[in-house]
Amino acid sequence: MLYDTCYTSSACNRVPSAAHWGKNNLICYGSCNTIYIYDPHWGSGGKIIKNLFGHSKRVNSVRWISGIGDYEETELVSGSSDGTAIVWSYKEGNYVPFILKGHEDTVNRVDGFYKLGYLKYTVIVTASLDCTVKIWTRITNNDEFVQSQNINLGHHVSVGLKITFYPSVQKLLLACGLDNSKVHLYVENTDQDDKACKFDPLQILGGAEDWVECLDFKLNESGDLFLAASSLDSFIRLWKISPAKGESDASDTVLKYSIIRKDIKVKIDDTIHTISPENPLGGHVERVYSVNWNPKKFTLLSSSQDKSMIIWEYDTESEVWLESIRVGEVGGNTLGFYGGMFGPNGTSIMAYGYLGSFHIWNLSKDTDIWQPATIVGGHFEEVVDLSWEPKGEFLISVSADETTRIHAPWSIDDKKITWHEIARPQVHGYSMSSIALLSRYQFASSAEEKVIRIFNAPTNFIENFKNICKISDDEMQNGVDAGPKGAAVPSLGLSNKAVYENHNTERAIAKSNKEPYPEESYFTAVNLTEPPTEETLLQNTLWPEIQKLYGHGYEVYSLAASPDAALLASACKSTTSEHAAILIWDTSRWKITQKLISHNLTVVQLSFSPDSKYLLSVSRDRRWTLFERDLNTNTFALIATTDKTTGIHTRIIWCCAWSHDSQYFATGSRDGKIVIWMRNPDKVPANVLGQCQAMPNYLDLKGESVTALAFAPVQVSKFYLLAVGLESGVILLYKWNISEWELHLKLQNNVAHHLTVRRLMFRPVLGEAGNKKVDDNILQLASCSADCAVKIYNIYLGNLK
Repeated sequence: MLYDTCYTSSACNRVPSAAHWGKNNLICYGSCNTIYIYDPHWGSGGKIIKNLFGHSKRVNSVRWISGIGDYEETELVSGSSDGTAIVWSYKEGNYVPFILKGHEDTVNRVDGFYKLGYLKYTVIVTASLDCTVKIWTRITNNDEFVQSQNINLGHHVSVGLKITFYPSVQKLLLACGLDNSKVHLYVENTDQDDKACKFDPLQILGGAEDWVECLDFKLNESGDLFLAASSLDSFIRLWKISPAKGESDASDTVLKYSIIRKDIKVKIDDTIHTISPENPLGGHVERVYSVNWNPKKFTLLSSSQDKSMIIWEYDTESEVWLESIRVGEVGGNTLGFYGGMFGPNGTSIMAYGYLGSFHIWNLSKDTDIWQPATIVGGHFEEVVDLSWEPKGEFLISVSADETTRIHAPWSIDDKKITWHEIARPQVHGYSMSSIALLSRYQFASSAEEKVIRIFNAPTNFIENFKNICKISDDEMQNGVDAGPKGAAVPSLGLSNKAVYENHNTERAIAKSNKEPYPEESYFTAVNLTEPPTEETLLQNTLWPEIQKLYGHGYEVYSLAASPDAALLASACKSTTSEHAAILIWDTSRWKITQKLISHNLTVVQLSFSPDSKYLLSVSRDRRWTLFERDLNTNTFALIATTDKTTGIHTRIIWCCAWSHDSQYFATGSRDGKIVIWMRNPDKVPANVLGQCQAMPNYLDLKGESVTALAFAPVQVSKFYLLAVGLESGVILLYKWNISEWELHLKLQNNVAHHLTVRRLMFRPVLGEAGNKKVDDNILQLASCSADCAVKIYNIYLGNLK
C-alpha cells in the first residue's frame, strides 16, 4: 500500500435533500461537487470512507436506491446543478457511475426504487428546474438506463419527489411536490407494450400554502399507504391511501368527496381507492424542510428552520398525531435544519443544518433519552489555508465560511483512531484568508480586513484538548488556571472577549427593551472527554483575542510565523510596491520591526525556513524574493530575487516551500513549472539572484497550474519528497534529488480534491497523530481545497525506500 486517506472533513451542501441514510447504515451526502459516503459507526467516532466525483457543479440531491425487502443498498443516485444525474453502482470495491443526460437545467431532486426486488427493474426519477420530471428505467442489472418518460409540469418546478410501491395494486406510485403548493400523484401504467416504466396522472392534492419541499411514503400493518408532505408554510400534511371499502366496481365518477372527511375517491385499474386527508401537524414555527417515516415504527420525523426536529406519534385514543420528542440546536448563528431522517434501526436520527453540520442523536436503551453522538463535519465554503500544530498533535484550518477550526484525532476503547473537529476558536464576520501558528496555544489569523488578530487558547480548551487527545506532556501545564476560561463575542462586535468565569450568563442576557443587545454571547465551560457536538463548537470553544495588529492599507492576504515563534510576517492585497511591503512583527511586543519592500503586486505566500534564518516570498508579479535574517539585530536584508531575465516562471508564482534542512526552496506557478533553488555560498554574486541559483532539470507540468507545494520533514534514500497540489485538485508526490525527478504517487480527483488545492503541509514529525506508538514508516500529509474539504493522507515510506 502506498497511501490511505486518514481523514476527510467537509460539510453537507446547504440545500434540502442533500443527504440520505440508507439501510446499509451509511450516510451519503453532497458536498460541493462531490458525494461522500460517511460511515457513522467506523472506528471511534465515524469516518468518510469514500468520495465519488463525477459532477462538475454542486450536488443538490442524493438518495440510496431502495426497494422492498431487507438488504443493504449498493447503489445511489445523485442530481447536480450541471444538469445531470448519476447512478453509482458498487462493484469490486468502487462505485461505478452511469450518467443520465437529458435535462436542460439544474437537477434539484432525485429518487430511485427497485420494483421487483434487489437490483431488479430499477426506476429512477429526476426533477429539474426545466419544469420536467424524467423517468429512467433499467430492466436488469446488466442493462443501461434509458429515459422512458418525460413529465412536463408546465411553468412549475417539482421541489419534492418520492417514489414507492403500492402493494394493493402492485404498482409504483410517484409523488411530486410543486412550487405551486400542490402535490401531484402519479400511478404506474402497466398497459404499455414495452417494459419501460411510465406513469399516468392520478390526483392533485392541495392544502399547503407554500412550496412542498419533501415527501415520504409509509405502509402500515393494515396495508394502508400514508403520504407525508412538508411545506414552507411550517405545516406537515398527511394523506392515507387505501382501497375503498364496499366499492368493488369501478365508477364512472372518479372523484367524489364524502360529506364529513372530504375523502377523495380515485380509480386505479378497476378498483376504487380512497385518499383521506389527516389533520395538519402544526408544531413548527418556521419552514419545514423534511419529513421522514421511521422504518421500524409508525412515527414521523420532521426538521425545520426553527432549529428543531420533532418525532410525531399517532395517539390511537384521540386519533390525532401528537408531538412525542423534540430535539435541536440551541443558540449560535444557525438557521435550523435543511434535512433529517431516521437511521435504519429506527433508534437514531440524523440532521444537517444551515452551516452544513451534521447532528446525530441515539436513543439510550437505559434512560430512553435521545443523546447526541460524535459526528464528522467541516467547512461549507472554500478552505484557504491550514497549519499543523508544531508537534503535529492537531491541525487548524481557515475558510471563506468565516471560521477557524481545529481538527484532532480521537480514539476510545481501543477502536481505530478517527478525526473530528474539537474547537472553533474564531467565528468571524469576514472570509478568512490565512493562518499562522506561533505555538500550540497561540495563532495569528487574517481575513478580508486590514487587521491581523492574535488568539490565545483558554484554559477550558487546554483541559479538553488534553482529555480528548490524551496529551500528558503539555507545554502550558504550569499556569493553566491563571488564564481565561473561554471567550464570548460582543453582540455588535467581531473580537472574541475573554471570559474568566465558568459562564457569563448575566452578560449574555439583554438588559432591557431599551438595550436589547446583550454585552456578550453565551459561554459555558464544559468538561469533555470526547469531541464536542455542533452546539458546543458554536458556543463554547472560542479562543479569546489578545491583540489586534494594524499596519496594512488593504486586506491582509498572507501570514507566516518563524519556527522559533519570535517573528510574524504579513502581507496584504496590493497593486503598488508601497502596499506590497512585507511587515515583520516582534511577537514579544507585537510591534512592527521592519518593512521589507521588493514586490509590486500582492504577495500570495510567505514562508520562513525551518531554521528561521530566511524568509521567502512569492507574488503575483511573477517574482520570488529571499530575505536573510541577522540574528544579532533580528532584521532582514534582501539577498536574492528574480526579474524577467533570471526568472524561470512566466506566470503568477502561487506557492513556495522549504526543504526540512533549509538547504533548498521550491516555487510553483500558474505556468506549471516547479523550480528548486538553493543558496550557493561558493557562487560569486551576480545580478539580482545574488548567490542563489536554480537547480538543473526543473519540472514542467504542461497544461497544469501549480497552486501548492510542501516538502516532507525527512529524506528517504537520499531523496527529498515534494508534494504538489494542482488547480485541477490532483495531488502529486515526487522524489527529487539534484539529478532527477521521479513521480511516486498521484492522488486523482476521486481521492484528493476536485477544485483548486489551496495548501499542502506535511505533519512535522513522523508517525500517525493520535497513536502513541511512533511509526517511522508513516508520514501524514494534510491538504485543503476550494472544494470545501480538509483531508489527511497516510503516506507509507516503506514503499519509497
